[in-house]
Amino acid sequence: MTPFIALWTSLVLGLGGPGTTAPDQGTLRDLQVVPGADLEGELVEIIFAIEGEVRTREFTMEGPDRLVVDLLGARSGLSAESFPNLNLGGIRGIRARQYAADVVRVEFELDVLVGYTIRSGPGYVRVSLENLWGDFQPWAAPAAPAVQSASAVRAANGGGMGASAAPSANARRTGWGGVAPQEFSRRMSVTFVDTPIREVLFTFADFAGRSIVPGSGVTGNISAEIRDQPWDIAFQAILESAGLAAQEQASGIIRVDRLQDIQERVEIEPVMTRIFRISFAPANELQASIESLLSSRGQISVSRGTNTVVVSDVPAVLEQVEALIEGLDVQTPEITISAKIIFVNRTDLEETGIVYELKDSRGNQINRTFPGALDEDGDGFISQDERVPIGTNVISFGGNSVAAIGNANQRVAGPAAQFLTSLVLGRHTLLSFVEALQSVNLSDIQAHPQVRVLENQTASILVGERVPIPVAQQQAVGGGQEGAALFQPLTVQFQEVGIKLEVTPQVAAGNLILMDVQAERSGVEIVDSFLGFIFNTQEAQTRVLVEDGETVVIGGLTVTETSELRSGIPLLMSLPVVGRLFRLTREEKAQRDLIIMITPQINRR
Repeated sequence: MTPFIALWTSLVLGLGGPGTTAPDQGTLRDLQVVPGADLEGELVEIIFAIEGEVRTREFTMEGPDRLVVDLLGARSGLSAESFPNLNLGGIRGIRARQYAADVVRVEFELDVLVGYTIRSGPGYVRVSLENLWGDFQPWAAPAAPAVQSASAVRAANGGGMGASAAPSANARRTGWGGVAPQEFSRRMSVTFVDTPIREVLFTFADFAGRSIVPGSGVTGNISAEIRDQPWDIAFQAILESAGLAAQEQASGIIRVDRLQDIQERVEIEPVMTRIFRISFAPANELQASIESLLSSRGQISVSRGTNTVVVSDVPAVLEQVEALIEGLDVQTPEITISAKIIFVNRTDLEETGIVYELKDSRGNQINRTFPGALDEDGDGFISQDERVPIGTNVISFGGNSVAAIGNANQRVAGPAAQFLTSLVLGRHTLLSFVEALQSVNLSDIQAHPQVRVLENQTASILVGERVPIPVAQQQAVGGGQEGAALFQPLTVQFQEVGIKLEVTPQVAAGNLILMDVQAERSGVEIVDSFLGFIFNTQEAQTRVLVEDGETVVIGGLTVTETSELRSGIPLLMSLPVVGRLFRLTREEKAQRDLIIMITPQINRR
């Protein structure tokens, strides 16, 4: 879109004209591609003419091969956004657009990625590319024709107006940008004193070699002084000061009219219909952005089957829609996201305990831990028939007798070692069990999910299972009688457990990748209660900036649980040294480690 169309459209739609640059922003005025050379060989020199101060960042992309240069803190002052089919030393085309409010993004589509260097200084940014294709003709971005002599600007006869051309169209200091002084854009110095607007327009037409036609309502006089400014920028500034706007027609003729005349013409201008085929994005996703540009007479429809957008509106709006689609419908890179989720669960258990039971063969027996024996016939011998099973108490109501147990209710579960001792003192027998257990339980779960996704799209992957959860619902019945209820049959709900990964990547400058990541590891555990299940979950959610191919740890969690149980005979278990003989000791230590690592990689074709 030429600067005149951009100015006219923005004034009609109230978007603000070009050139409304914040005081602290620089401006990209000119862009030129010229052949060059250094000690290492032939080069392609790309020279940005900058007004003010800007910062740069750059990165390369593939599919197709591109070099992208961002001018930070800048506005675009170029006459167009897209320059296709250039074929200059390996540069197929150039696209310069206002990527953000203070960022100008310039994309160079290349035949193949080559080495490059970037240098900047006061008033310029210079990109040097390796030239593998030989010599070519210099090229400049502004739409003005080839540089003419300074005598193209003449002094008008009458009206007190005088004009003079600058020494060159864009004369720079010697060695500007590291190259010989060249004319990147035609600049002019001219003074108008109460000069009729039509004569002012003719002066610009003569200087620029363009056809400029004023409308019937263009009247009035202009007083202005232009000093060493590009002619198109000065032309727009003068039109704005006079309440005028310009429109460049397809033939190249520039028509100047009053704003109100342009608005009235838009209301009666015939509506045209164009079909835009969308290549890289769903057409319905662009619908809202296109609708924001339409006039009150415009309409839009989307064909999902052919992925096209049909727009009906005045030609100026259709041009804006075309530029918008060209900026939005671009091929985005694909990123492969590789994750590694490691979960380690280690449990150390150590138990020791001693169980006592004292029996009296002629009296009391508790028989909680060992079977008993009783000389019922008094013959002094205990036969097989005189055995007493475990759990059967024997109580003697006559004579002196004693029975005792210790630690009967606290036993080592599944002991790895047991020692049985017995001590017989007359009719009393002291039985003891020494039990010990030491175990280490180690589980190591590793998951390596990998997913491939387009930039700014969300990808998710689940490696796990769906656990059925029974759910019962209660419904009151019985004609409203109090307390009447009916449990309906159980229904089943499914809960996903396992390894989950959800990532939304975005390619940033300098081969960096911005990612919104949510990773989760979950498992189900059956418990002895009416609840039935416990879901153990470890989750990490974050936003990280990672270099292409770099591995970053986005989550690390270590949980350690230590428990100790002591149970035994009161007083005796607390004795120093010998207290261990009268108690059971259980020590358990559980340690859980979770590590989540992410590796993004841009797929380069």
